[in-house]
Amino acid sequence: MCVTAVIGAQWGDEGKGKLAHILSLDHDIILRYQGGSNAGHTVKTAGNTHKFSLVPSGVLRSDRTCVLCDGVVVNVVTLADEVSRLRGSGHLLGDLFISRHAHLVLPFHCTQDAYFEEAKGKGAIGTTRRGIGPAYADKYFRVGLRAGDMLRPDYGDMVKALAERKNVLFKGYYNQPEIDPDKVWAEVEPTVEVLAPLVTDTISLIRTAVRDKKTILCEGAQGVLLDIDYGTYPYVTSSHPVSGGATLGTGLSWRDFDRVMGVTKAYCTRVGAGPFPTEDFGEDGDRMRDAGAEYGTVTGRPRRCGWLDLVLLRYAAELSGFTELALTKTDVLDSFEELKVCVAYEFDGKRLDWPDLDPDVLSRSKPIYETLPGWNKDTTAIRSEGQFPAAFMDYVKFIEDYVKTPVSIISVGADEDATIIRGANG
Repeated sequence: MCVTAVIGAQWGDEGKGKLAHILSLDHDIILRYQGGSNAGHTVKTAGNTHKFSLVPSGVLRSDRTCVLCDGVVVNVVTLADEVSRLRGSGHLLGDLFISRHAHLVLPFHCTQDAYFEEAKGKGAIGTTRRGIGPAYADKYFRVGLRAGDMLRPDYGDMVKALAERKNVLFKGYYNQPEIDPDKVWAEVEPTVEVLAPLVTDTISLIRTAVRDKKTILCEGAQGVLLDIDYGTYPYVTSSHPVSGGATLGTGLSWRDFDRVMGVTKAYCTRVGAGPFPTEDFGEDGDRMRDAGAEYGTVTGRPRRCGWLDLVLLRYAAELSGFTELALTKTDVLDSFEELKVCVAYEFDGKRLDWPDLDPDVLSRSKPIYETLPGWNKDTTAIRSEGQFPAAFMDYVKFIEDYVKTPVSIISVGADEDATIIRGANG
């Protein structure tokens, strides 16, 4: 195989970082193709926990090449801190490159994000306030700065000029204090020494790798249901977590892909506002949150929890062309006597087997559940498929049959070794 994509199949937080780290063992190059520092990928390996906002999870492997590609928006302060921290701890083991086309998130983008959310009042969508949306907006307004600009001698003037542009918006529209362009540059300038040497023509690098039959892993952020076009707009991110985003954001073409892995939890979570048909507001939702430590890696916010929604999972699978699924956090359901699974919706007295992601419609779509028996057994020590209880495997098969996609990987814990690759280890 040449190119594999790892895609979040829900609203993000599915465990893509862990899966990308595991799969990176069999890939030469790991690409981050969209999103920004609003991602929170956690990897637990060799007794250590690593949390990444921008750096691809494969950076912990030696002799690997990791790339922040064209579709990513790079927070220069966050990335410089991440790179310096990894170098200081000796964990930056592979090569790391930044596309010269990747747009930059600068400190005033975070300020703008906060002002915009506050101005919405009750209509706020619950962004991470990491400046992602404003940076993408500048990209499409064609006024944004790109990583390649760090190599220019007038980069400081460009940063300060864009800061002045933001002041017009901050004072005139938001009625908020202006920012000092010189202070902005004082914060940004030290990042140039760290990041500028990493900037290169990554499209050429990637196309050469394809021609040389190198194996490539594409790591995305967020999930299909947060896609700017195919998610629950406006409660979405500002980029394309769907598999198509891996072509738009890297320089790969659709011809290059031969494996698309959708990553889904055994239940559902969501952060921030937006419709969530299977959200559980009672004891079961609290149990999922506590057992799964469902708090944002980036923000620390508690995640909303609920039962697995197969209607939305099938939507994500068909939209992104999943060739297989990775099922994560199954151990969170170990103590449940019964498990509810959404197989359709009821809307205005009619049954819906295909979701309407319009927020008004989806928020009023009532889940139609099937109830399956739980396995009521601790599975965290299981390391081969044959050790799973029959009820566990019945749950997996139910998912496979509904979504018409095989489950190839099962995760029963946060550690790297708590991962069962079906057909490979019993």
